[in-house]
Amino acid sequence: MTATLRIGTRRSALALYQTNLVAGLLRQAHPDLDVQIVEIDTKGDRIRDVPLPQIGGKGLFTAEIEAGLLDGSLELAVHSLKDLPSSLPDGLVLSGSPTRAAPEDALVSARHASLADIPSGGVVATGSVRRRAQLIVARPDLEFVDLRGNIDTRLRKLEDNGWDAIVMAAAALDRLEMPERITERLRAPDFVPAVGQGAIGLEIHQGREDVEAWLAPILDPETTLATRAERVFMRALEGGCSAPVAAHASRQADGEWSFHGWVSSTDGARVLAEHVTGADPVALANQVSERMLAAGAREIIAS
Repeated sequence: MTATLRIGTRRSALALYQTNLVAGLLRQAHPDLDVQIVEIDTKGDRIRDVPLPQIGGKGLFTAEIEAGLLDGSLELAVHSLKDLPSSLPDGLVLSGSPTRAAPEDALVSARHASLADIPSGGVVATGSVRRRAQLIVARPDLEFVDLRGNIDTRLRKLEDNGWDAIVMAAAALDRLEMPERITERLRAPDFVPAVGQGAIGLEIHQGREDVEAWLAPILDPETTLATRAERVFMRALEGGCSAPVAAHASRQADGEWSFHGWVSSTDGARVLAEHVTGADPVALANQVSERMLAAGAREIIAS
């Protein structure tokens, strides 16, 4: 009898692209596996006119999908890993990730060649507390407004509202084949990405060895280890998906690992940032988080 694997996903174009990517990898690895995609509305998708931090609660884009894993109507959930809280519901585990896309943020502007070129008093839109805080540090002379919606909606708002620029994940534009819309890629150390940004998170029910076996051939060990380190850092600081916490782990050409950790107050007035290198990214994440906690990171995040 043919085995069936049902994948839960959000309905957005990016979510469906990522889910179809995963489904394609699974079908290629297991030609006899019946892979089905189940589209699900989440709270974060239904409430589009309120800034994310004001909606409150964890798992704004994941809870309804996770419910399907828990009740057995799904075998796999595909998430943008940056949307997945550091602590998962009892009974669920993160299996890993396929190869990561670009982790950095992207500045999108029809008027200016870079962030530095935006004149004082210019307006930049973003829906992320972290991005806003980093932008405030880099350009305190700009005005920042909230931005919600899917990728097409965000790009349309840029034009309709006459803003100078918007900032979003580069991976979203790369995956939707719109890299030409990227004006400037904002990279560390000044712009450290969200934990897991650019990576796809594959979440399953604990104990499903059959699903683990199906997923094993499509997981990328380097991406999985890097994002594990980033999530260890976020969990240690108790930073949720909407907190001004950022981390990025990457393997360098010499085989060593680089780890950037960054936290701030929501207004960007207080910042802790560190960059370390070493052989084990998880050890680096623990090292940086311990030093930041000793320096008052939790109080800074809460302020």
